[in-house]
Amino acid sequence: MDGYGGEEHRSKQKDIADKMPEWIGAGEKVGVQIWRIEKFRVKDWPKEQHGSFFGGDSYIILHSYKEEDGDQILYNVHFWLGEKTTQDEAGSAAIKTVELDDKLGDLPVQYRQVQGHETKNFLSLFPNMEVMHGGVESGFNKVKPEEYENRLFHISGRRKKGIKAEEIDLTVANLNNNDTFLLDAGTVLYNFYPPKASVWEKQACVAKQISLEKSRKGKVRAHHIIDWCDGPCDSTEEEAFWAHFGGKPETLPTTSEYQAKKAAEEEAFANHVNAMFHVTNEHSEDGSVTIAKVCEGVLDREVLKSEDDDVLVIDVGRIVYVWIGSTANRTEISSAMKNAQDYLVQSGRPFHTPISRIFSGREPAAFWKCFGCEHVLSSICN
Repeated sequence: MDGYGGEEHRSKQKDIADKMPEWIGAGEKVGVQIWRIEKFRVKDWPKEQHGSFFGGDSYIILHSYKEEDGDQILYNVHFWLGEKTTQDEAGSAAIKTVELDDKLGDLPVQYRQVQGHETKNFLSLFPNMEVMHGGVESGFNKVKPEEYENRLFHISGRRKKGIKAEEIDLTVANLNNNDTFLLDAGTVLYNFYPPKASVWEKQACVAKQISLEKSRKGKVRAHHIIDWCDGPCDSTEEEAFWAHFGGKPETLPTTSEYQAKKAAEEEAFANHVNAMFHVTNEHSEDGSVTIAKVCEGVLDREVLKSEDDDVLVIDVGRIVYVWIGSTANRTEISSAMKNAQDYLVQSGRPFHTPISRIFSGREPAAFWKCFGCEHVLSSICN
């Protein structure tokens, strides 16, 4: 193992990654490239489908960019996990991301994104992101227009933060009075506008409607705008719309069940105790992860100096940072994100918790906000 993790070894790993067909051309130009995990293999995700994801899949997203007045290409690597993706696919995304990391010389900052809990940084890459049910394992890759089942899309967000269209269960409990919704009934589309929906959400709803119409090549025979009004339905189109929900409710809640769940998570964040762990599987014969607490409560950044040869997991509730010391070995670097995912499972932390991998000496400003305080603000997850 002599020299493992050194410059010679890293150079060899880069040579191997450079020869892998899935990574040919990766990071050579400024822009966004996407791959989907299909049966443990990396497959290119067509450019025309960028911003469209299936909730049963896992994806790797490479954002190559240059800073203002800079010449060097910099990288952010996100692996996005649908809420119905399998643990095997999630693990494959973490492992395959390491190969991309090798190719790009350990330059990328890595981010783990989970459906419904994406950071603002990620959403900014896709101004009109959409998430649909299904995925490669279910066979729901492409569906012919006439075979579409009824679907409900929740369209929410703000212009500067990004608008997202997410497929949700078709139930009246998922509606609210401040976002827009698109009901896809196959050959008939309904744009539903509650009273407090923003103009940006309405525009995004129209954009999603037009996109669906184009994809069905003239087979959509009608689309209707349904504005909320108190009292009984006053048109046949409105009656047809509410029939999909089992009838029109008397009122719409300000907070849907989905948003209520988000509020409960915020309360949990407010009570979270910050903690720093040494997480490794280095001496494990079966690959299991060993978790050792280094400190908790108000974290002291000075601890990092004595741990510079290790990989630490720093859990501050809203986000988990994987911090890689400057002399950490290659085994620890390669398994860092997967070990962090395993930490979430073992510790009982929500699986959707964002994870960001950073290197000693290249920490973003938000990282340092985790130290010297009892609780962190939501802005560090952006």
